[in-house]
Amino acid sequence: MDKLKGKGIFMKGLLALMLVFSCYGLQAQIWPASTWSGAMNLTSVMNAVGVTDLSGLHFNPTNNRLYGVQDDGHLRVLQWDLQTNLFSQVANVSIGGGPEGITQANLFANEFYTIDENNYEIRRYVYSANFSTVTEYKHWNLLVAPSLMPDTGNTGPEGIVFIPDSFLSSIGFVSGQTGQPYTSVKGLGGLFFVANQDQGYVWVFDVNPNANNDFAFVGKYETNRTESCDLAFDRSTGLMYILHNITGNNRLEVTDLSTSVNGEILKFTTLKDYLITNPSGNNDNVEGFALTPKCPENGITSAWLCRDVGTSESASIKQDVLRWFPNFVADGSCEILANEQFKSTEDLVVAPNPVLNELRIHGSFDPNATIQVFDSLGRIRLHEKGQNTDSIDVSNLSPGIYLISVQQMGKNSIAKFVKE
Repeated sequence: MDKLKGKGIFMKGLLALMLVFSCYGLQAQIWPASTWSGAMNLTSVMNAVGVTDLSGLHFNPTNNRLYGVQDDGHLRVLQWDLQTNLFSQVANVSIGGGPEGITQANLFANEFYTIDENNYEIRRYVYSANFSTVTEYKHWNLLVAPSLMPDTGNTGPEGIVFIPDSFLSSIGFVSGQTGQPYTSVKGLGGLFFVANQDQGYVWVFDVNPNANNDFAFVGKYETNRTESCDLAFDRSTGLMYILHNITGNNRLEVTDLSTSVNGEILKFTTLKDYLITNPSGNNDNVEGFALTPKCPENGITSAWLCRDVGTSESASIKQDVLRWFPNFVADGSCEILANEQFKSTEDLVVAPNPVLNELRIHGSFDPNATIQVFDSLGRIRLHEKGQNTDSIDVSNLSPGIYLISVQQMGKNSIAKFVKE
């Protein structure tokens, strides 16, 4: 949402800023990268004369692409060449609506999900390899049951990220509805986390990827601020980043998805709270954040920030909406799957372990069981569904540590194994 285009309310921003200093005791930490002006300006890669309405970002580490959405209904995709460290635009297409955030569930599929603030919808899009066609496939209206999200107009949902079940299980993620551990039951293998501008809540949904408006409402969670606008998840560390767009006081919150009870609501545990350095000019409407995985550890992590700029603003601001921070110091550990927090459930046993070719699974499986294998970055490497089987071929996997997840009858069982 572009506050400078008339969507924002001055008094609301002022009140939020007052609440920041009066209600929250965490001391902001220094932004773990260069200043905005010290980062690389990538706006000209999209358009030399400038870009408006850029409001959400997502980075895919499997194809090294940065996805962005404009709330005037456009998708941008930049290809990153790791050899030259140069970016090129591979997509600039209209998708309609008012997309404010973007994410992907399966990092290997030609599809993405957006959160549309105008229509309060999660939308699934599929696209051709060269983006010549981009088609809305399914959608989920967050203003209808079982969702409890209120309609607050232009201060609604702005950011979205998908988090696989493997991470939710490892941290013991708890439903805000039942207070019990929760992983997906609708078939996607993870949950959507949605950042809301109004009050800064993160709302969580479990969607059926193949049926319109078929979803479960998992709960709403309090963050460390009263406004949230974008989310990113590092699958190599299990940490979620929450961008807070507060006039003169933009923040980046880091959480491991653990929660505590705060009154009648669950609140995310805040590990870090960074103060973002403001861009130049009179627009600090920073609304999008993305980052590369911290691991494998190579000493360098990249991050991106974008600001939402209106059509009436100066050319210099329109030409400075997307910045690349190539030396972002990410939080977290690179021992995500090797860490003891990824404990196997007692009802799933696999052998041999380590395994070379065929992994045998000991347990009972119904015909609708879904079997997934995740690598150390949380990426899905194998996926089987509807097979009543007691073994899986892992011969094509590279050596390393993996998680196998068996989902059936609303239950998710996990085991860790080593591929030789």
